[in-house]
Amino acid sequence: MTTEQKIVSEKEFTNILEPFAGPLLSLTHHVDVTAGRKNSKRLHMSFLANVIKYASDAEHLLDRYRARYNLNWIYFRELTASAKNFGKASFLLEELKKNFNRESVIIEEKEDFIRKSESAGLFLNEVIVAIFLELQEEARRLGLSTPEEKPLSTYGLKLEEEVILPHTIEESADSEIALTTQKILHRCVAYEEDARFLERVIQSKAHGLVSQIPRHINEGKLRRLGTRLHNLVSWYDSYVVNHSIEREFPELKKMRESFSVQLSLSKIGTILAHYFERHLMLPSPVVHRLKDLVPVAGLLEDALFFTLDYQVKCFHSARQFAEAVLPSILEEVAYDLPVPRTLGFHARPSTLVAKVVQHHGAAVKMMVDDQAFDAGSILELLSAGGYVVTKRLDHVRFSGDKRSLDDLKILAEHNYGETENGKDAPLPEALSYLR
Repeated sequence: MTTEQKIVSEKEFTNILEPFAGPLLSLTHHVDVTAGRKNSKRLHMSFLANVIKYASDAEHLLDRYRARYNLNWIYFRELTASAKNFGKASFLLEELKKNFNRESVIIEEKEDFIRKSESAGLFLNEVIVAIFLELQEEARRLGLSTPEEKPLSTYGLKLEEEVILPHTIEESADSEIALTTQKILHRCVAYEEDARFLERVIQSKAHGLVSQIPRHINEGKLRRLGTRLHNLVSWYDSYVVNHSIEREFPELKKMRESFSVQLSLSKIGTILAHYFERHLMLPSPVVHRLKDLVPVAGLLEDALFFTLDYQVKCFHSARQFAEAVLPSILEEVAYDLPVPRTLGFHARPSTLVAKVVQHHGAAVKMMVDDQAFDAGSILELLSAGGYVVTKRLDHVRFSGDKRSLDDLKILAEHNYGETENGKDAPLPEALSYLR
């Protein structure tokens, strides 16, 4: 038995929405004075924090009442969502500019970065001003009243100078910190590989980002990349921050600083890509009006391209810092180990070798004559197995992290976990993580 959906009249909805739209519309008083001033600094972080809060509240109610499916209310709903998205992007960019260290070594062209971040910030400010002026006009048409100007809720604590509490917590004895740091460094190197698609997009700028979206770059790809970076940052902050290993290897702090800039740029870029895909690409009765407010060229070729370009630069920077530290943390060795008896490197032994390497998180190579294969990749090991058979080898050389190779030696002593007939064989307790 289904319950009939209740329908509210458009006039009734005006009264329902007014308490939620009022705080957002009151912000138009703060925007009015900036209209026509491209270099205005009025859109400071306290204002933007209020935009995010009030626009989010109003959009939530509009979506609950399905305003996006109502011809009379869809434009107001889209304007509210636009204010929220550009408020967030502008807030994050202002935060990035505020925290950016001009003495930093993570970005070589610092003045260029500062200039382009200012240009992107001005573009976002102009869009926000245009959105609020349009919100004011649309509110009048819908019969929504604009409350009197109210003081802005302040954001952040204003301090005369940078002050911190004394560091009085002793570091815990962590014998695994080198291993943990090593895994983070390898994850950092791998992360740059994950982000290669961004570099390809940047290099094809001549064709414009419009031609790249959504096939080569889209909100989903950027969000997944940002999530992986966020997890990497959380891992670092949980185990490495303020540990003595940071003093031993100053490059670690520089790598972490690069992560911070990347994370901010990633969040901004994801918001801008989302807005283009969800609000300017999809068919809608009001999309042409939104494109008048938000110039596509400025959104993609200036603001979004800026975030992608400097994410790529930060990827390279972080990888350089990681690779500078890795040789000092790793103890590298080379072992000649036997080929699995009878069946060679087929699926089971290749899988177990790759799991050992992945468990330790350090790069290991398997050498077959002059050919090098990634021992952390099952596919490469299977490919290497073909060379082993062709060359009729009974031993191969593994080189890399000593801990990984010590476990591979144990694995080889147990014929890589299988009998000579290719059946599953038990492994020793030292390799219990493979079960």
